[in-house]
Amino acid sequence: MNLLFLVVLALVAIGIFVGVSRLTEKLLSGGKSPAPPQTGRPAERKPPLPEAEFAAFKQWYETQTLPAIALTPDAAGTIAEGSSYIGGPVWIADGAEWPTDKNHVPLEFLLQLNCADCSALDGYPADTILQFFVAREDLFGANFDDLFAGEFKVIARNGSDGGRLQPPPPLENVDGIAFSDVSPFRNMEVRNSGVALKAAPFTDRIDASIHPADERINAFYPDYDLDPLYDYLDSEAVQRRLGHHTGGYPAYTQSDVRASPKYAELDHVLLRLTSDDIFIWGDLGEAVFLMRSDDLAKGDFSRVAYSWDCS
Repeated sequence: MNLLFLVVLALVAIGIFVGVSRLTEKLLSGGKSPAPPQTGRPAERKPPLPEAEFAAFKQWYETQTLPAIALTPDAAGTIAEGSSYIGGPVWIADGAEWPTDKNHVPLEFLLQLNCADCSALDGYPADTILQFFVAREDLFGANFDDLFAGEFKVIARNGSDGGRLQPPPPLENVDGIAFSDVSPFRNMEVRNSGVALKAAPFTDRIDASIHPADERINAFYPDYDLDPLYDYLDSEAVQRRLGHHTGGYPAYTQSDVRASPKYAELDHVLLRLTSDDIFIWGDLGEAVFLMRSDDLAKGDFSRVAYSWDCS
């Protein structure tokens, strides 16, 4: 009798457990009964990209190149009023002050570019010096809703206004303003003292993030298995140079901003700054300054778009 009682008690306990489990499952699914387990064949794998289309894509992809100027840090180089360099003192015009943002926080000086160093490219006014600044805040001055309207400056100078080299302000909190001690510089020695740049022509190549390539790849995606294509895109044979440059293609860890009609006409890379041992853009991201080549040829730097992204 005791054994029978124990068996009945065990069955009752199991029934209660199963009932509670089903009730919990139903509550977690929004009051609906959970879907039955799927049966039948697994989803069929998409067919591979046809060889002819793959070959045509590779032929197109490998011909997409643009001339560019590599801007390589050169520890042996000299920082001077008219030279190209990263960080350090800024050549400030006579009567001018260090540029600030809307909260009067000093902007962070990134780089000076002497356009005479870009003579291998079309359109650069040889008598112009460009200086790039961004805000000291958590987004480094970018306005992702309007890339023309961020807290950044591109200052064009021709040297006729004289000037002096002024060291950067200390990177410290200003008047309790949040993130006013934030900088894209990873290397504080370069930020404070600067490093010269060596300019050298090279041929830049497209990558999969650039809008025309991204469009072609996305057109294949619904119908074909693209693993072989992605292996090709990751292969060393078609990898881009990793570094700072002007001209060439922009660089993105996510997607090309020029996919938006608002920025589609920005056909010239005024400056690309990558994450390296000097800069860090978020999680190893890329910063890009874009403009129209027609404006560059006119020496008009009033409409530059600035953005950065990271993975």
